[in-house]
Amino acid sequence: MSATRNGINPAIHVDIVRVEQRARELDFRHATIGELTEGIKLAETLMGSKIATPEAVMRMDVITGMTAWVTGDPIEGVFLVLPLSPAGEQAVRDGSYNPADPAPAHLAWQGREVAGVYIGVYAGATKEARRAVMTAAAVMRVEQFAPVPSFARGATDDGKRSMASLGFSPLEGGLPDLWVQEALSTGSEAA
Repeated sequence: MSATRNGINPAIHVDIVRVEQRARELDFRHATIGELTEGIKLAETLMGSKIATPEAVMRMDVITGMTAWVTGDPIEGVFLVLPLSPAGEQAVRDGSYNPADPAPAHLAWQGREVAGVYIGVYAGATKEARRAVMTAAAVMRVEQFAPVPSFARGATDDGKRSMASLGFSPLEGGLPDLWVQEALSTGSEAA
């Protein structure tokens, strides 16, 4: 699959209150800085590589209002989702997007149009936490972000297998190890 597309990508408005409500129903909560620090440490241990700093993720969360999610006490699962502006969606496709510290113009600011979604990480320490993270990823994708493309990087073999199970496929020409699931629907039925 190529990193360029023909056609116009629709943008949607996402109800942040509904995202928060649905996340709680799935046993996720918006992360505090302490929980986010713990969640990132967990994700880095599971992945065997560094991701964004907790401070950078909190900046992203302030802009988007819906980036940093955790489950468990102590933290057993983490889910980082970044709604993208039209410029951000294109930056992911052309490789100029910086996942660890994206340009503010690449993020969909609270209340503004979302043209795509970038999954920063989804990871769980236990079988139950992995199931919860996968369920949250699938539910949020279908219920909140179906009309826009979803991107993630295949950082591990397990991650690539789980993305393939969710319907993602490799995308050439963008970020290294980039995977995409193009829009599942069109119009305003999700959001």
